Amino acid sequence: MSKRKKFTVHILRDKLGLKPSQELLDHLKEQKRVEGLIRKAILKDPKTVPEIAEETGLDETLVFWYLMTFFRHGLIEETGKTDEGYFKYVWKERR
Repeated sequence: MSKRKKFTVHILRDKLGLKPSQELLDHLKEQKRVEGLIRKAILKDPKTVPEIAEETGLDETLVFWYLMTFFRHGLIEETGKTDEGYFKYVWKERR
């Protein structure tokens, strides 16, 4: 069996006995859960912020914040605008 190469940060962490706090681990877990809910909601069909919030049970402000982060990183795209003025978003396909 071959040993996996350890990154310097992992060697230092092991040497110093450092571990991330449970609070940080819980926060990251919640962040991944929210990202997954939003991604699943817009994976196939374009939806507006209120539609995503209703489908996921998340607050509209939180949904909007995540969508703008995804948009900034090129993970989603706008597909149009509704008559009420809401933009529709869909998850971009990986190329």
